Amino acid sequence: MTIGEKIKEVRLSLGLNRKEFVHEIIDESYLASIEKGKSEIRAIDLIAILQQNNLSVISFLSGFGNTQPSLSIYEDEASNAFFAHDIQKLNQISNACSNEVIKDVIQLMIAKLNKQLSSFSNHEKEKIKKIFWQMEKWDSDSLWIMSNVMEIYNFDELEGMVHSVWHSFNSFSKYKDRDIKLLATITFNYLQICLTQVKKNQSEIEKAGAFLAQLPSIPAIAYEKIKGEYALILNQSDYKNAEEVIKVLHKSKKQ
Repeated sequence: MTIGEKIKEVRLSLGLNRKEFVHEIIDESYLASIEKGKSEIRAIDLIAILQQNNLSVISFLSGFGNTQPSLSIYEDEASNAFFAHDIQKLNQISNACSNEVIKDVIQLMIAKLNKQLSSFSNHEKEKIKKIFWQMEKWDSDSLWIMSNVMEIYNFDELEGMVHSVWHSFNSFSKYKDRDIKLLATITFNYLQICLTQVKKNQSEIEKAGAFLAQLPSIPAIAYEKIKGEYALILNQSDYKNAEEVIKVLHKSKKQ
């Protein structure tokens, strides 16, 4: 069964037409194309539609058996659960997904939420690192993995990995918002790590700030851009401007 067929099955079971089912998240004609297998649905749109219809993403995914949908669906749902500090849901996602790499990353995410990162064994870390040794190029899945496992690398290793990401992504107009979001997350996390080193590498701090500034100004990465600017201003001990950035952050949270 394809994702499109599964969506149609679920929609019909609810007795909804396409317009009622999509809640204006996507166009109803595009949903028809998805259901017929002519188009693909973005993970973020699928999750939003399921949530609007009070449907469990985990239950939807578990109905595929051995035919697994796009990994991005599991990845995005795991990210949502992580930011919600929902360990139970992370375990459910891990159980529903057959991809061993995603399972390992989710276990690392759980260890971080439990503040037990030190208990994550070297063997488990090496399994994750091995993924990057074997890959031929960066893609959306590897970016998601990287954004969630940066803590397992020492700084020298991490510097090389992040530079590889930066060199691989430079013409931003051809990438989806999800990829831009992952690039921003990786860069912001790296900036934070650079700033917490005992001996700060000012050159790397500046490179991270410059790459973050180059990313397109889209709503999906407003948080990373503003927080990145705040971190850089604090690094320069410019507390007056830092207060202004905090005001912007508070205003954006209310909107």
